[in-house]
Amino acid sequence: MHVGVRVARQVRTAEHAVDQAMIEVCRLFQTALEGRVEARLAAEVGQDALANMVRGLSQLAEVRGAVIASHGELAQVADEHQVGWYMDGPSEDKAGTTTGVAPFAIAA
Repeated sequence: MHVGVRVARQVRTAEHAVDQAMIEVCRLFQTALEGRVEARLAAEVGQDALANMVRGLSQLAEVRGAVIASHGELAQVADEHQVGWYMDGPSEDKAGTTTGVAPFAIAA
């Protein structure tokens, strides 16, 4: 049971860390664009750097998908081997379990 809870907590920590990394890259992208505009630099200035940021964000999205997939796979392994993993504390809404309000609508 202790192993299952530890793994479940670490999965959630990893998911949040990837989300936070994506948020920070988006902030970096925005800050770089705002800085270019404020400095009155031409649009092509920093284009390669911006393209690399977008590429990195895309790669983080792939990592996020892989972590999410492993979350489901680990839950299945836990169920198959009767490993207790249920988290204590507040839970997160899963796909299809929201109360009619999409998470992105809440943020908007």
